[in-house]
Amino acid sequence: MSLILSSMLTLGTTAAIASLVLFVISKKFAVEEDPRIGQIAAILPQANCGGCGFPGCPGFAAALVKAATEKGSIDGLSCPVGGAEVMDQVNSILDSADAAPQASAATPAKSDAAKPSAPAQLKPMSTDPKPFVVPDIDFSGKKENPIPEIKCGPKPAIIPANWPK
Repeated sequence: MSLILSSMLTLGTTAAIASLVLFVISKKFAVEEDPRIGQIAAILPQANCGGCGFPGCPGFAAALVKAATEKGSIDGLSCPVGGAEVMDQVNSILDSADAAPQASAATPAKSDAAKPSAPAQLKPMSTDPKPFVVPDIDFSGKKENPIPEIKCGPKPAIIPANWPK
């Protein structure tokens, strides 16, 4: 019975020490994130389409906050899925966050030209299919080696009408 009790005490003590060490390490190496990123990511349509040029909506939100912080403008960045309404909401979040530090600090206000603004007109994404090239496959090689040689040529793909979809 004493062997079981000593084993349980040893295991419990080891678990308590390990959890305390992990807690301290997690607090020491915690990464602080700008809260505006989460607010903007919640507004975006969460389509994760890549139409904005970034890997998903959280990546686009981080790029918007970074551009507004570093350059003071988000010109050239837009969400084609959300449109102008979403970009207006993003601008209001970025403007309200910019106004709060300026009110507390005695710094001059930014000019209107430097404020982030939504593009006047969003460009729609292209729906034209890209040309697909069918490779030429040469099966005339040695019969011992059944691996064909693939040659990519400029022939456009012609898909038969009875091709399965």
